[in-house]
Amino acid sequence: MNSTRLQVWKAFVEQIRKERPLVHHITNHVTMNFLANGVLAAGGSPIMVHDAREVEDAVAVADALVLNIGTLEEASAKSMRLAFRKAMHCGVPVVLDPVGVGLSSFRQETIKDLLSEYSQLKGVSPQTILTICGNAAEMKFLAGLGWDGRGADGELGRSEDDLHQLAIAAAKQTGCLIALTGEKDIVSDGERVIELSHGHPMLSLVTGTGCFATSMIALYQADQKEEAVHNLPLLERTALALLMLTKAAEEAVKTSRGPGSFQTKLLDELFLLESTTSIWEDDINWLELPAAVVERGAHT
Repeated sequence: MNSTRLQVWKAFVEQIRKERPLVHHITNHVTMNFLANGVLAAGGSPIMVHDAREVEDAVAVADALVLNIGTLEEASAKSMRLAFRKAMHCGVPVVLDPVGVGLSSFRQETIKDLLSEYSQLKGVSPQTILTICGNAAEMKFLAGLGWDGRGADGELGRSEDDLHQLAIAAAKQTGCLIALTGEKDIVSDGERVIELSHGHPMLSLVTGTGCFATSMIALYQADQKEEAVHNLPLLERTALALLMLTKAAEEAVKTSRGPGSFQTKLLDELFLLESTTSIWEDDINWLELPAAVVERGAHT
């Protein structure tokens, strides 16, 4: 990895901690505490306002918005729609986690409504930013390829080519930036692809680490437009968020004895991101490809 690029990334991470962006969450009840602590450790300020009577006020002062449908209810769905609309009009970046989107018609309709509104507002207000973060099964559904109900271990997404093509397809179908998380993380805007090969299987044994990827992306996108701090584009900031999370996980597992201590150590490593030498000096597995190359390879 180019040393100049690493210096820019490190400066960006330091700037995040200096500014402490406010990240508003309407998220699932299971992981809320972990997400709040994770955002704090990584340098941000979390807020968890859910009631429809105040979500718009919260978005108005926030730097980014996270929406997670893991424990979706009628009340939270209403709050999400109100918060989403306010964020779109205010230019606040939104990161959406469509947890189990294919499980029920309720989840499907909620996500469909948000994407439909985004499509309409994007034409009127180009500064609107929507990123979708999820696993292969969720992205498969959003790409219009059905729902197999087997999570990330479904038949699609087993090979690197499958993952690249899936991320591109989901980006083109939704018009959003896509962060496909799993054994390898793939980020795509439909025109470019970034693949990251970091992390550890222990991440899958702690509830909330997948949800926290969404929070981490929101933190790194907070109140920034396409060419923001240090000229870091949106696609790169999104991939950098996942890189920092997975590199922190690699550090955390070195001194962990199991899932419980790993969760605690992960928070510690997120807090120590700038000062952990190995994160910045060890090899970084970061692959960038034009989408056209990926798609062309699929037909050869």
